[in-house]
Amino acid sequence: MPDSSFDRKLENLLEYSESPQPETFTMDVMRRVQRERRTRKLILWAFGLVGALFGLAGAIMLSGSITRLFAFTVTMPVTETMQVVLFIVAAAAFYTWFMNDDLPLDS
Repeated sequence: MPDSSFDRKLENLLEYSESPQPETFTMDVMRRVQRERRTRKLILWAFGLVGALFGLAGAIMLSGSITRLFAFTVTMPVTETMQVVLFIVAAAAFYTWFMNDDLPLDS
C-alpha cells in the first residue's frame, strides 16, 4: 500500500513539534493552593481565638465567682446548673478542637 502524501501531511499536522514547557503553570497553581491553605488556617485560628475569648468572657460573666462553680450544694440553683453545663460543653469543644477530630461527612 503506497504511503499517500495526504497521510504524511496529516501526520505532520498532528505531531507534537514543540518541546513541552516546564511545569511552571502546575507549580504556580500549587503555590497558590498552599498560600490559600495558609490564609485559611490563619483565618480559622484568628476567629477561633476570638470565639474562645468571647466564650471565656461569657463563662466569667455567668460564673460570678469560680469558687461557686466547684462548691456545689445539694440543691443546685439555676445559675450553678448553667455553669456546669457551660463548663462541660466548653470542655467537650476544647477536646474536639485540640484533638482535631473531624466529623465524617460520608454516609
